[in-house]
Amino acid sequence: MKCAACHNEMVKKKGELDLRIEGKLYLVRNVFYEECPACGEKVLSPKVSQDLFRKIKDRKFVEKTVKIPVLDGTYG
Repeated sequence: MKCAACHNEMVKKKGELDLRIEGKLYLVRNVFYEECPACGEKVLSPKVSQDLFRKIKDRKFVEKTVKIPVLDGTYG
């Protein structure tokens, strides 16, 4: 598959992705996706996307608190 952003060849991977859906941030672990090594674009297959949206709709996920670094972008 070619990257829609830069047209380089995508690489299949398995790992973590962050998804923002309707303003809510989800961390998805152990998911298969394709990533462009040149620009970093990540793409889920239609089946994986449908499965994830179904799990979110049916609330089949575990809510955890995760600490992340936060930067203030009001400078510069």
